[in-house]
Amino acid sequence: MQYIRRSITEIVLSRMRDEQIIVITGPRQAGKTTLCEYLLPEYLHLPFTYISFDDPDERLRFQRAGIAVLESMDTPLVILDEVQKVPSLFDPLKFIVDRRKSASTLHKITYLLTGSSQLLLLKNIRETLAGRVALINLYPFSLAEVMKGEGSPLLTTIWKSKKVTKEAVLRFNALSPATLREMVRLADEHKAWGGYPPVWQRKENAAKINWLKDYRRTYVERDISDVGQVANIDTFVLAQKLLCARTGQILSMSEVARDLALSVNTVKRYVHLLKATFQCYLLQPYFQNIGKRLIKSPKIYFPDAGLNRVILGERPVDLGPLYESWVFSELLKWKQLQATEPEIFFYRTGGGMEIDYLLSGDGIFLPIEAKSSEKVTYAEGHHLEAFLLEYGKQAPLGIVIYPGRELLQIRKNVWAIPDWFLLGS
Repeated sequence: MQYIRRSITEIVLSRMRDEQIIVITGPRQAGKTTLCEYLLPEYLHLPFTYISFDDPDERLRFQRAGIAVLESMDTPLVILDEVQKVPSLFDPLKFIVDRRKSASTLHKITYLLTGSSQLLLLKNIRETLAGRVALINLYPFSLAEVMKGEGSPLLTTIWKSKKVTKEAVLRFNALSPATLREMVRLADEHKAWGGYPPVWQRKENAAKINWLKDYRRTYVERDISDVGQVANIDTFVLAQKLLCARTGQILSMSEVARDLALSVNTVKRYVHLLKATFQCYLLQPYFQNIGKRLIKSPKIYFPDAGLNRVILGERPVDLGPLYESWVFSELLKWKQLQATEPEIFFYRTGGGMEIDYLLSGDGIFLPIEAKSSEKVTYAEGHHLEAFLLEYGKQAPLGIVIYPGRELLQIRKNVWAIPDWFLLGS
C-alpha cells in the first residue's frame, strides 16, 4: 500500500533525538497507527515492538505485570497504541524510563505512545510523566499532504520572509493550466470531504458518506463512553449538532443552553468533551491585555468538512462559516510545523472591525481574512489595511484567502491569494 507522507514526520524524528517518550495524540482514524507502525520505522530503519491496547489481552497483560512486560522489550523503538485504554501503564513506564536513564550502559529505547482522547491522556501525563514527554498532535490530512507536492506551503515562506516574494508570483504565473486545474480539484475535494485518511481511500461519494456516518456513530458510542460524564447520549448528540451549526461564530454558552433546555455548566462540559476528543476547537480573541483574552467569548470551530456534513445533515449552514472552518483547520495543521509555533486568534474591535485570523509570533502579526467567493474586490481588504496601519512594522502584510484563481495585490501590502496556492504544496 502506498502511504501519504505526513508533514509532522520530521518533527517527530527531531523530538525523538532528545526525548525518550513521545506522545502522538489526535482524533481517531487520523493516521496515528499508520504513522507509527509503518512510516516512522521506514524512515528510522530500526527494529521495533508494536502493541495495540485495542487488544483486551494486551490490556490485561500490562495490568497484571506492566514493569515486567516493559522490561522484556529490548528493541530501540517501542510503539504503544491507544494508551488511554490502560491508565495503569504510566507509572511502570515512568519507572522503566527513569531506571534506564540512570543506567548508562543500557542502549537507548524510545517509547512512542499514541492515543485519541486528549482528556484521559493529558490527565495521566500531567500526573505521571510531566517533564519526561514530548507531545505532538496528528490531525487528518492537510491540503498540502493530499497534494503530495515537494516543499513547504507558500504560507510558510510568507511567515518567514514577511512578504509575498517575486519568486512566488513568478511561480504562480508559470503554473500550467493542467496543474492549476488539478490543484483546484484537490482543494475542492478537501473542502467537501475533509481530511480523514479512510475518506481519501474511497472513490465513491456514497462510500465516503457511509464511512463518515459510521465514524460519527463510533465516536458517540465509543469515545464518549470511554470518557464518560454524559448521562444522556441523545442530548449530547443534539448538542453536537447545534454547536456544529454555529461553527465559525462567537460561542454563547447561555444561548446554546437555552436552546437545549440544559444548564450552562452541562453545555460547558459537552464543549469540553468535544474539545478533548478533537471534534471542535475554541479560538480566542486577540487583546493586548491578556486578561481580556481570557474573559471574552471565543469562536467555535468544527474543523473537518466531511464530518460536518454528517453532523449537520440537511440543516442549512451558510457557506461563509463552513469555509472559515476549513481555513481554520488548515492553519491549525500548519502552525505546529513551524520552527517557533505561532498563536492563532481572531480580531474584533468595539467599532465593528473584524479579522478572521491573526497569526502572532516573534513580535509579528499576520492578519488573514477568509472569503468564500471566487472573486475578491478592493473593498474586501479594508479591515486588513486598517489593521496594518494601526500596527505598523509589526504587521508587514495582510492576506485574503479565497477559492479563486488569481494572485493579486488588492491594496497596499494586502494580497488576495487562492487557498490552494497558499496552503497547498
